[in-house]
Amino acid sequence: MSTDTPSIFPDLPLAGANGDKPLILVVDDTPLNLETLAEMVRCGGANARVANCGQTALRFARLEPRPDLILLDIMMPDMDGHAVLAELRKMPETRDIPVIFVTAQTDELEEERGIREGAADYLTKPVKMPVLIARMRAHLEASRAQWLLANQKAWLEKEVDRRVAENTQLKRHLTLALERTGFGIWEHDHAHDRNRWSEGLRQMLGYAREPEAVAEFMNLIHPEDRPVIEALVAHPRRDEALVAEFRIRHHDGDWRWVESRGRTVEFDAAGQPALMIGTLLDITERKQAEAEHRLADLVFTGIGQGICITDAESRILRINDAFSQITGYTAAEAIGQTPRLLKSGVHGAAFYAEMWRAIHQYGNWQGEITNRHKDGSLVTEWLSISSLRQAGGVASHYVGIFSDLSERQAAAERINFLSSYDTLTELPNRTLFDDRLQQALLTARRFERGTALILLDLNRFRLVNDTLGPPAGDEILVEVTRRLKLQVREGDTVGRRAGNEFGFVMANLSHERDALALAQRMLDAISVPFMVAGQSVAITASIGISVFPKDGETVEAMLRSADAALLRAKQSGRNTFNFYSPEMDADAARRLSIETALRTALANDEFSVHYQPQVSLESGHMIGMEALLRWNSAQLGPVPPVEFIPIAEETGLIVQIGDWVLRTACRQTKAWLDLGLLPLHVAVNLSPRQFRQADLPAQVAAALAESGLPASALELEITESAFIDDVAEAVAMCRKLKALGIKLSLDDFGTGYSSLAYLSRFPFDKIKIDQAFVRDIVNNPVNAAIASAAIVMGRSLNLSVLAEGVETEAQASFLRSRRCDAIQGYLFSRPLPPDEFAPLLRNNKLLPLAVPVAPQEKTLLLVDDEPHILSSLTRLLRREGYTILTATSPTEAFEILAQQPIQVVISDQRMPDMSGTEFLSRVRQIYPATIRLVLTGYTDLQSVTDAINHGAIYKFLTKPWDDDQLREQIREAFRMAHLNEEQSFSENSGEP
Repeated sequence: MSTDTPSIFPDLPLAGANGDKPLILVVDDTPLNLETLAEMVRCGGANARVANCGQTALRFARLEPRPDLILLDIMMPDMDGHAVLAELRKMPETRDIPVIFVTAQTDELEEERGIREGAADYLTKPVKMPVLIARMRAHLEASRAQWLLANQKAWLEKEVDRRVAENTQLKRHLTLALERTGFGIWEHDHAHDRNRWSEGLRQMLGYAREPEAVAEFMNLIHPEDRPVIEALVAHPRRDEALVAEFRIRHHDGDWRWVESRGRTVEFDAAGQPALMIGTLLDITERKQAEAEHRLADLVFTGIGQGICITDAESRILRINDAFSQITGYTAAEAIGQTPRLLKSGVHGAAFYAEMWRAIHQYGNWQGEITNRHKDGSLVTEWLSISSLRQAGGVASHYVGIFSDLSERQAAAERINFLSSYDTLTELPNRTLFDDRLQQALLTARRFERGTALILLDLNRFRLVNDTLGPPAGDEILVEVTRRLKLQVREGDTVGRRAGNEFGFVMANLSHERDALALAQRMLDAISVPFMVAGQSVAITASIGISVFPKDGETVEAMLRSADAALLRAKQSGRNTFNFYSPEMDADAARRLSIETALRTALANDEFSVHYQPQVSLESGHMIGMEALLRWNSAQLGPVPPVEFIPIAEETGLIVQIGDWVLRTACRQTKAWLDLGLLPLHVAVNLSPRQFRQADLPAQVAAALAESGLPASALELEITESAFIDDVAEAVAMCRKLKALGIKLSLDDFGTGYSSLAYLSRFPFDKIKIDQAFVRDIVNNPVNAAIASAAIVMGRSLNLSVLAEGVETEAQASFLRSRRCDAIQGYLFSRPLPPDEFAPLLRNNKLLPLAVPVAPQEKTLLLVDDEPHILSSLTRLLRREGYTILTATSPTEAFEILAQQPIQVVISDQRMPDMSGTEFLSRVRQIYPATIRLVLTGYTDLQSVTDAINHGAIYKFLTKPWDDDQLREQIREAFRMAHLNEEQSFSENSGEP
């Protein structure tokens, strides 16, 4: 298309259908004609588009903008004007374009043909320009008039669309301009509760679409900012822009800071906002920059090091608070000055020259410098100076950062203290203590001297923290430290190795007894009660001791040996000390092996449960059984319970193992009950740790439910150690267990702090006398008295009493005579696996009870280790009418005494296991109604006299004896026994 040419008819401009400058399509195959016509068109004030053939003309006619008029040559090769006109009339987009034939043919028929085919006019060449312009104007005006008439409505719509398009374009340009500056546009249509966002705003916040409702948009605002925005929107002011900064949720979940500026442009009849329009700008980076600036400013002002910023001429521009604190100069005094105001005179010119050389060459310098405080005092500082350079490398500013080395030195000393000392007691900690021990061992090796390592652990210290609180525990630790320091020599090391473990290095040890004496002094010092919060608290300690070089030559070996000795001291009952011995290593290795194997024993199915019968002393029938855990380890073989149970308790494995035993015992007992065997109950031990589990009642209930065992058939055995720490909590736990319907028994009775007042608080059904008292009950007056008292105590509380570890008939008879209810032990059966225990139930095995011996008026027991003496005495006394029993040892005699009543005992004085006076002293304690005589050929006047004075012996007879005199002494003894029985009967019957 040609460029525009000014019209030579300015007063009569040509106009297209739409009133614009028209576009004329000129078609001619002759270049000269084509150019001439095109130039005429341009001179006439129209734009010309040229085509040199018919196909090009058709294509150009369809191009936008379409021509308002077509000047078409007829005679053209390939496609003449008639063919082009025909094609133009076929196409909707070119059908209405006026076409003027311009041809050299003057034939009227040809002109008629063209008009008939639809040509608007017919001009012959050569064409005169005025004629051409006039014809063009006529047809253009006709075309415009026709277009206006036919398309007036469309024109109006187009005009509206044009103006709307202009507005849309303007809006688009405005939106584009805003978005290029980071703004997004929003509209809140409150009247229709609609929300509209611009594309830029959606992209800014990462959403594919805007929130539909205004409330939905509000939900995107941070909860802390939402009330402020809701208030602004709800109460806008006319002609006043709303400006707010708030956080809004991005589509990725992050909160973005935005600045919103808006205005209410429409209000409803009630004066409420109907339409609000505004912009949103993401100011997150600005907020972050502000925060960083505040942080930098805070760091600058709050840092503990002094900072000084100068210009290139070293004039101070800014200082921080630390600068003023270190130098004494305020900002007003320092700004505008140079750092020379701090010069102390300590350093010479060479020092400062070297400093500035480094700054100029490397851009920084650091080192120690002495400056002068405002008050004139000298301050040693660590100073670092850096230069800030411009693009050309010229320094624009200098930044100096310095710190007071006195503070750093104090901090270093504090750090060193914290790394080497315990902050509470100020004793060497584990690291420093081990180092001191290493130094002591080096000195001892060099000078061939001994050194003792003592480890002290406070017993049950955790209980103090749990009951009185950690502050009370700390107070006790400080007092313990004070007491221990008083016991050691000058130069010896005392350290705190752990929470309640202390260590001592005793150098230059001359004798082991020195370490022994120190250990005892420490135990004595600790045993003195502590006063904490107005309460008296008693604490004991355990001590382990290793000695260099026999127990180890390295720190590790000495500590290992002392630890082993400490463990042995704890196992020995605490409040004692132990020296290391090699056997402890073997014990420790064995313990480690057991602990390792225990962790997989349950999973490897290495445990089993054996059952030991419990038998009534009244009927001899089995009344129950105790489930006892056994372990056959794949690595260690059979391991005794006394070895692995404490380790399981200590490691916490006992909880899981105990639950397995409980469930196994319940299932097995239910199986035996289902077979119709004896209706027994099963007793299962609870470990202390297991008893303290809060969910124990739920575990027991689950075991009963899982097995189907009646609750009345289950008995749980609890030792006193399980609840001695918190009696109230233990009572509550026992009541919860009793609520399930099971029975409770107190195991190992007598080994703790048993008392009537103590036991009366617990809902026990039974007490079990520990086998330690039963083992020698027939010959140990103390244990016999304890067992008897336990039986009396149990019966007074309406509890049944069972004795454990009964192995002999004498023990059973003794317990039966004291009205013990039941026994358990090897006398009846050892613990058996289930397949061996079942026959006992099927056969209903009974305990053979000794037939009670009818009281004999005259039963005599002769005790002598020489059989011929016993024979002589038996022959001598057989006609006296006595029932004579003999024993060759005190042990045998005690067995007989336990099984039947004896009125008179005659014992030899000199026997291998026990003297006669000692034997008879025990008999007096156990069987006080028995009359006791000594018959011996060896006179030990002192022991016999003491025995007579204490009432252990009624008479002292000598060998060889006088037969008549002996018979008379024995008769007298029986008369005395008869009088004692009568007196006892009178006291019991209440007769005067």
